[in-house]
Amino acid sequence: MIRYDDGMRWLVLASALMAFAACKKPKRDPPAPAPTGPPKVGHGTFKTGSNGSGAAPDDGGVADSEPVDAAPLAKPAYRDDEGHIHGPGGGVYMGSGPDCDASRDHCMRDGVWFAVGNIIPGRLFRATPVYEFEKKWYTWRGEEDTDGGKLFRTKMVGDAPLAPGTTIVWISADPDDSKWVNSEYEALTTSRWEAGVVDAAAGKKVRVKGWGDVPRDTVRVIVETKTF
Repeated sequence: MIRYDDGMRWLVLASALMAFAACKKPKRDPPAPAPTGPPKVGHGTFKTGSNGSGAAPDDGGVADSEPVDAAPLAKPAYRDDEGHIHGPGGGVYMGSGPDCDASRDHCMRDGVWFAVGNIIPGRLFRATPVYEFEKKWYTWRGEEDTDGGKLFRTKMVGDAPLAPGTTIVWISADPDDSKWVNSEYEALTTSRWEAGVVDAAAGKKVRVKGWGDVPRDTVRVIVETKTF
């Protein structure tokens, strides 16, 4: 028979055991094994909203991010989330800046072609800067060009010889005698681009059949031709 004082001792012992169990630290999971091989390196990104002159691009004011440790690549033509078509190179800056002269390749971009309805010696035809996207041709105003005709990829003539009969594209002078445009957007959308055929070339002048003399540094020669 357990006496009352023996029962009290058992009760105290049982309480102590329960308290000890409650204070026992929980078992922890073993640490993760150390990684093997070279560490993975990520690319930081940045965004910019200016071309240095405070001009705003045509795609919302912010250029697309590029890795800070990678050389910028020419961005292909694309369709944005709102369905707008943009030409190669991303947003086009509309603000004024340095003249789009020969030292700046007339502010042309990779992927620029000139759409021309036809070429007939002695007649002049407007040349429209366009680009290809999803097997169609678009102007830098985002409009599809459906007129058809010829497509010319060009480069500046530089000091290369120009034989009579050569097809060229050039930027004509504005009625106010302005030789150059001074914004990338205007260079890609202006109606001042003309196409014609060389009659003669000498020094800094090129004579175009049906037009007259034009400054040599405004001239671009054809390096590739397509029809559409």
